[in-house]
Amino acid sequence: MARSRSALLPAGAALAALLLWVQAAFLLPRSSVRAPHAPSRGPSAVALRAAADSVPTGLVWPSPEAEAKLREIDGIKLYPTHAWTDDMTPTLPAKKQLDNSPVVIGVAADSGCGKSTFLRRILGALGTDVEPGHTAVGDMMTVICLDDYHTNDRAGRKATGLTALDARENDFALMGAQIEALKQGKAVYKPIYNHDTGFKDPPELIEPNKVMVFEGLHPIYDEKARSQLDLGIYIDIVNDVKFAWKVQRDVAERGWTEDQVRADIEKRLPDFSAYVDPQKANADVILRYEPSDQGLPYLKVKLIQKKDSKFPPITLKKDLTLTGSKPGATLKMYDDEWFGSPVTVVEMDGEIDMDNMEAQLKEIEDSIEGLSGKPGELTEAMVKLKKSPGSQNGTGMLQTVIAMKVREVYEKLTA
Repeated sequence: MARSRSALLPAGAALAALLLWVQAAFLLPRSSVRAPHAPSRGPSAVALRAAADSVPTGLVWPSPEAEAKLREIDGIKLYPTHAWTDDMTPTLPAKKQLDNSPVVIGVAADSGCGKSTFLRRILGALGTDVEPGHTAVGDMMTVICLDDYHTNDRAGRKATGLTALDARENDFALMGAQIEALKQGKAVYKPIYNHDTGFKDPPELIEPNKVMVFEGLHPIYDEKARSQLDLGIYIDIVNDVKFAWKVQRDVAERGWTEDQVRADIEKRLPDFSAYVDPQKANADVILRYEPSDQGLPYLKVKLIQKKDSKFPPITLKKDLTLTGSKPGATLKMYDDEWFGSPVTVVEMDGEIDMDNMEAQLKEIEDSIEGLSGKPGELTEAMVKLKKSPGSQNGTGMLQTVIAMKVREVYEKLTA
């Protein structure tokens, strides 16, 4: 399987068509996650990273001023750029003990790549919900954004000249120690990176939960953090698709031009290639988006399952061709190699017929072996989220498969 990143898509008719498709069918606000049954109350009501009263620390790490305020507790360095207060410790006893160790899931992806939609499908598979706030917390699942472990705030990174993707701008030692502590049933004071202000707010108390999801740029990068994961998921989007998605978001929300978006991606590409993209090699499963063989705006979506990994695999009984829509959809399965590891790939190219959605999904589900849910559950979940982004193509279908597998991993580990 090729590892090269595709070139950025030139502006033109294909891009314009893809932008219209993205606007109608996929991209959600970066900060929104809501369970399928939750009523819509607008983006502010479901923000994962809501605004807060922020005061900049005025510190940059490393610097003499920050080093003078550095503390260390139990071998963990407390960088003052995280806005610690004197009464905080990085780990502490939890208020109550869980019956089992938390199941820890890592979801790695670049920004603006649809993680919110994917997490909503996981919530649906688990039959749970989360409350809005900087960190989304529910009675069963907690979702932590790893941007919180950026060592410096926005002004600090401007001073260092490093991007947030650079490993030197992320506190992996604290991240690994706190993921390990949560896995052991302890509580932590986790830093906060406030996306609204660009500052680091004082850390917040996080208690262990049954399922802990760590999503962001680097959940599989650091060896200690990676060793705590019960499942590592990577969302892989080739650059021509990523460019169109970022144009949609940044032109609409930030007032950027397409040329500015392109320049920003190209500026980030060296660090993305060095620090984010290599995590694919260590993921248990990769969800990869490519342009369809029919051309953009249609997608080819691949579920790349590493053999003998923590991901319970699915297989196809037979290849499928679905008609009734343009261009229709094909599903097939094949063995391949991914960064030196054998994998099984289930691939869906094109779109299902939304006017005949339920029947076509039943045909797909009947052809899949290895689903752990009740008969018809995949179809039911997809029909319930019919209007959610990506439901007409392999995005929604394979995201739902992974969501059901997250539940399967949870049930196996907590049986």
